[in-house]
Amino acid sequence: MTRRWFLGHGLFLALSGVLLFYVFERTDLDLQLAAPFFNPVLGDFPLRQHGFFTPVFYYGVKFAVLAGALLAGAGCLYGLGGRLPWLPPRNAALALLGLILIPAAVAVLRLNTNRHCPWDISAFGGFAPYLGLFAQASGDIARGMCFPAAHAATGFMWLAGGLALHTHSPRLARRLILGALCLGLVMGLTRQAQGGHFLSHTLWSAWLAWAISLALAAALGVGRSAAGDRPQHAEPDRRSVYQA
Repeated sequence: MTRRWFLGHGLFLALSGVLLFYVFERTDLDLQLAAPFFNPVLGDFPLRQHGFFTPVFYYGVKFAVLAGALLAGAGCLYGLGGRLPWLPPRNAALALLGLILIPAAVAVLRLNTNRHCPWDISAFGGFAPYLGLFAQASGDIARGMCFPAAHAATGFMWLAGGLALHTHSPRLARRLILGALCLGLVMGLTRQAQGGHFLSHTLWSAWLAWAISLALAAALGVGRSAAGDRPQHAEPDRRSVYQA
């Protein structure tokens, strides 16, 4: 991962961020995409408390992903000691910090933004108006804490792990990154079907996860060789210059 590679992805983040902001702040696309999941006769989203959908696609998937994160975190701690040839210490730090900081950043933003879930919006039987990202609601309306999407973020947090594997196997890294994107999108869309998030909440979570992953990779110098990244059990190279 060269400086040019980071600059290219930084440019992509900037352009995609502008596009996301323009599309979802200038249109009612979020409302249009949420409407098919709302039943006006019931005055609610039917899948919100579905007997199969909620336990399996919300709690089941979430707990499975978190259990996987605990196992991955343990592996990262092992890698920090230089005992994994395929995961040098700085790469292990990237993966571990991504598992921690991506959900944490989403949680902090949810506390400091004022966006409601679809089921809270008056157009879908709720109590709050649909507001823009920086709009302020009147004081008599409870503050919204639904943006970005935390459920989807537990899928997108694996983006950092994919980036951490890039120096070992770019192909494996691409597969994990694609898997993380698919997992996060599926988790976000299933939550959207329940009225728990708008599509923009999920896409901004993906954007934030990739931004944090890139920032961590750049700060940790992932991709740059270092003596400290040699596994502790590795023997020094004793070949002569002629053999090399």
